Amino acid sequence: MIWVFYSLLFILFIYACVLVWLANGYVKTELFFVNNEIKEVSLSIIICARNEEKTIARCLKTIVEQDYDHAKIQIIVINDASTDNTVLQAGAALKNSEINFKIISNQTQKGKKESISYAMQFVQHNLIVLRDADTYTRSYSWLKSISDFYRQKRSDLIIGPLSISDNSGSLWAMQAIENNVLAVLNAGSAFYKKPFLCNGANLIFTKTLFEKTKGYQNHLHINSGDDILFLEDVKKIQGVKIDYLKCSDAIVSTYPCFSFTQLLSQKIRWAGKFKVNNNKLNLALAVLSFIVNMAWLFCWFYGFLVPQNGGLSLIFVVFKLLIDILLLFLASRFIKNKAIVWYILPIGLIYPIYSCIIAISAVFIKPKWK
Repeated sequence: MIWVFYSLLFILFIYACVLVWLANGYVKTELFFVNNEIKEVSLSIIICARNEEKTIARCLKTIVEQDYDHAKIQIIVINDASTDNTVLQAGAALKNSEINFKIISNQTQKGKKESISYAMQFVQHNLIVLRDADTYTRSYSWLKSISDFYRQKRSDLIIGPLSISDNSGSLWAMQAIENNVLAVLNAGSAFYKKPFLCNGANLIFTKTLFEKTKGYQNHLHINSGDDILFLEDVKKIQGVKIDYLKCSDAIVSTYPCFSFTQLLSQKIRWAGKFKVNNNKLNLALAVLSFIVNMAWLFCWFYGFLVPQNGGLSLIFVVFKLLIDILLLFLASRFIKNKAIVWYILPIGLIYPIYSCIIAISAVFIKPKWK
């Protein structure tokens, strides 16, 4: 039996090496600061919404309130056949803003990819910013950070940071901590020119790039993937420049799921795009993470059931926990959530169970879309 534990410790060592490699890339990614002396660039913001009457007003309000020249902003809202008051809320939030805006309503539900593709014909500027209707910003310099970064880096695609809105409770903390860790993986992989994660809730790219990739044509039949699958198409273009915007002003916040059923449904939807994603680093990290989490659960229960052989089990449990906690502390230095530090240890203990449930459920349960 001892060879099994040595094998598991070897896998844990590989897991630690991969995370250290990505964490090193994250640390080496320079923190970006807004420079008010840099001239603002004109840009178009696209927001696809379906039944978001409770959130879209705040989303648009925090854009309208940006410390930015409104004459250089275009907002396109695509109402994807909503059955609530999404359009009325959007119109009310924008009508007195002096911002050039357009609200497009689909008569039938088309999904995010088709909606964004249709909106492209109305885009007036080369720099495009994608936002989700259930997001908002705390900083008044969100657009300024994007503009300054683009002016300095001339990136074709910019991966913007995302945070989970402050709340309380273990379910919220699990989502917030997981999101913060993903920020480390995002920035770290982008630093090594091997980005494999991004989020359409805060994604910036040029119209020229979108035309080069032919938009979402290669995966239009897949409901999800307007971000990650698009990223994979972008990486195929010779000489393309992809960067992660590590700037506190650039952070966009989104709301947590308030029930485990809702969270499970969300994760299963997201897993749908990973099933058709051929990125080897993405797949390897997902498989490695699943194996390590399953091994952690095995060692935890084995140590209790067979205490005389619990020494090696305890070593695996403790070292895996230490690796995750150190990564969580590192992640929380950039994207700060109130009181999240008190949840790091308990979440570290229950996260392997949560992760395995999500992974197994994603295989057998078909995703449900809004």
